[in-house]
Amino acid sequence: MTPRMAIAQIAKAVGRELESKDGPGESALAAAAAALASDCGATETLQGLWAEANRKRPSDRTLDAYAFMLEAALETLRIEANGGNLSAGREIEEVRQTLEQTLANGPVPTGALMLVARAFAQAGLDPGQALQQAMMGAMEAEADDIPPEAARTRILSQFDDLAAALDHDPFAIHAELATMGAAFPAEYRATMATALAMSGTEAVREAALGFAFSSDAAVSTAAISALAKHAHEAMASNATIERLVRMRPWFSAARQADVDAAIRALRAKAAPPKASQRPEIRSVAASLCDGAGAQSLFALAKRGRRFAMAAVLVKTDAGVADAWVRDDMNSRAEADALIEEILAQTEAVEISIGLFERRLAAALETNVARDAPPPFGLLQVAEMLGLGALYPEPLSPSAIVDTLLAELPAERTNPAAEVAAHQVSMTWDEEFSTVDSWFEAGQAVESLLRPLKTRKRRIEAVLTNLLPGRRSFWAERCAWMAATLKDGAEEGDEAWIDFALVARDLAGERPLATIPIASRIAEATVDAFRQR
Repeated sequence: MTPRMAIAQIAKAVGRELESKDGPGESALAAAAAALASDCGATETLQGLWAEANRKRPSDRTLDAYAFMLEAALETLRIEANGGNLSAGREIEEVRQTLEQTLANGPVPTGALMLVARAFAQAGLDPGQALQQAMMGAMEAEADDIPPEAARTRILSQFDDLAAALDHDPFAIHAELATMGAAFPAEYRATMATALAMSGTEAVREAALGFAFSSDAAVSTAAISALAKHAHEAMASNATIERLVRMRPWFSAARQADVDAAIRALRAKAAPPKASQRPEIRSVAASLCDGAGAQSLFALAKRGRRFAMAAVLVKTDAGVADAWVRDDMNSRAEADALIEEILAQTEAVEISIGLFERRLAAALETNVARDAPPPFGLLQVAEMLGLGALYPEPLSPSAIVDTLLAELPAERTNPAAEVAAHQVSMTWDEEFSTVDSWFEAGQAVESLLRPLKTRKRRIEAVLTNLLPGRRSFWAERCAWMAATLKDGAEEGDEAWIDFALVARDLAGERPLATIPIASRIAEATVDAFRQR
């Protein structure tokens, strides 16, 4: 059976799963993963979707299945590519090229375009200009047949219907519309944000604020300006004003001016503030730091009789990269089971809410420096947990370590203690599985190692040519590991001190050749390169 035929069979199975009353379960996910087992599985899945869409009587169930599988494939490839897997990055590019070639060969049904665009958006990938232009062409062709006022009325009605379907949750409304908007160029998303701000439904207007967090400054300005411009048309929600105030420090100086203008305009028509119930924080946890620079934060809270889980992903090179809230848990047993699963599966440890906030503050500094706002979901996380104001705070590895070690006696931080810490670091991977992911990957590694033929020469090249420029990165890994382990340490557990001391040396001037963890990272880098 050819890969195309095998994927078609999987699509049928996934389609049946999608139509079941419980929706896609583990078997559907397993089937989608199976589609990735062969080379170019994502490309074959895309081609299967196009083939089904062009049949005389295409099956909506099968189309949805292909879209579900494509999303799973692209998300897996994105994660692998972010971890340095170059072949995953090449397959993503191959999917885009296949997409461009298909669009260049002739018109594609609008419904199929939207399914593919949604798969890219849900997977967190840019669909590319070809798909965006095709979507704009389809929308413009449809708009030519509808009078402008009728089109505006229909759009606003669709927004209201969406708000009702999503229980008037502005975060859920924005998530749905942002997924749709990702298929279109920035100017379309700016127009969408403006239309949302004009809605007569409060939740829809609040959802417009989500577009202020766009990486495209023009979309961000359009969303904030529209909220300010239409402030006179309806009484402003106090929640919107509070969100603007809370998010202002998360934006670069260039964007803060728009936020300030919106706050002034909305305050003139603000509704009286509503009292909110302060949540009870039940549990807070953080994963250990992986080699790609990522760390996940979790917090379980109870508000009234309901439980909610907040999750945030922070990355060294991106700041706050993802944030979401799950608030559909009704029992303590369900909530406790979820936090136990997280602790077991992600090698997470329990921490304080204070460290949770400090980790966010440090990550937000990266967002501001890159002029790349955090996700809109961070506002939902902050509100759900009742967090105070979060101000970006630059924290170097040395600053983190100095704070951690400040109260220790001299004999725990002197040169003898450093030597002992480096010896212990040679066995970190035996106690912390996350350390297995501590290696370098990416194009720089490929270019450096491919010309070299022996393992010894490759390890030397990583140590002498690559890692000297990456000392700060690995010092930060060790520093946040120390902070995380210290916060969750039981009495007598001092593993965090070793991480802090190694972080101090990595951030300093100690020769890398005398730092065992650097040698281990170099060896792991070469081994990972050979496996690829």
